[in-house]
Amino acid sequence: MPDTLKPETLAIHADDAVESAPDVAPPLHVSATYLAGNADGLVYGRIDQITRRRLERVLGALEGGHAIAYASGMAAVHAALHHWRPKRVLIEGGYYNTHVLIERFRADGIAKAPLDASPRAGDLVWLETPKNPTAELADIADFARRAHAAGAVLAVDSTFATPVLQQPLALGADLVMHSSTKFLSGHSDVTGGVLAVRDEALAEALRQERTLLGAVPGALETWLTLRSLRTLGLRVTRQSENAARVAGWLHGKVPRVWHPSLPDDPGHALLGRQMRGGGGVLSIELESERAASALPARLRLFRDATSLGGVESLIDWRYRYDKAAPPALLRLSIGLEAPEDLIADLAQGLDRRG
Repeated sequence: MPDTLKPETLAIHADDAVESAPDVAPPLHVSATYLAGNADGLVYGRIDQITRRRLERVLGALEGGHAIAYASGMAAVHAALHHWRPKRVLIEGGYYNTHVLIERFRADGIAKAPLDASPRAGDLVWLETPKNPTAELADIADFARRAHAAGAVLAVDSTFATPVLQQPLALGADLVMHSSTKFLSGHSDVTGGVLAVRDEALAEALRQERTLLGAVPGALETWLTLRSLRTLGLRVTRQSENAARVAGWLHGKVPRVWHPSLPDDPGHALLGRQMRGGGGVLSIELESERAASALPARLRLFRDATSLGGVESLIDWRYRYDKAAPPALLRLSIGLEAPEDLIADLAQGLDRRG
């Protein structure tokens, strides 16, 4: 496959040579075991599977490396911590369950340090950009330089961006993580995770560890994610554009709007250097916790639900689940609806604030 192909093309053709089936649409392989001595070298579904090969080929091509698929985003985070066994994890904010998992590893001698601490040899720098839930950006190339100068490893949670908008490996990251439950699958019907690395031998080592830990995605989830990747470029580009429209309209109508497309957002200057769009997630802060908790029930198009990245727009009062989030903050995952309709829905909901 030529290296010059664009992501939209790779999402459709990167797995063309994985199997010789005559189907134009990739078939769903569900067998858990295989006849001995078969031509594809398959033995047992936990070890390897054709649909998973196709998915990993596409994801690896999109990231410019090699991908390993997992049963969930948290399974992917666990796999990274289990493989590197860092002395410290440098991390600040972001998805709260990542912090919970790191705390569980304290018994294994893994400490947690703030992201602005000076990295040391043996550290794992865990950078979430854009950050959950505020879509704040961090300079991947700068963190990569500082981590590597100290002998540390840089991991980037790129779930909010996807490979369509951001290429962490090309910017110097050693590891990329995605919760494929979100934009990669994109239809709120799959749970999955991904790690991507540049080195093929490292990818194979991670696959062997996955076989032992058993954190493999199911056949249906793998196939659904592969199918969804075919439209990833269209979906994420449109969602990013819609989010910028919605954020621009909200700006000045609520106390605070978080989205890197806004000229006064702290990450706006970095956006042009690091990403190809601000992404489909934005956050707003209202006047009070009471106002924030009440708004979702007043909306007609936005679903009151956690998660993000699906074709439908969601609104999530984050404090309900994450007590580290500001109590008046709402995270909006912008879908594929007409932005004018989403803006009208928010307008009527905000007008009814008491």
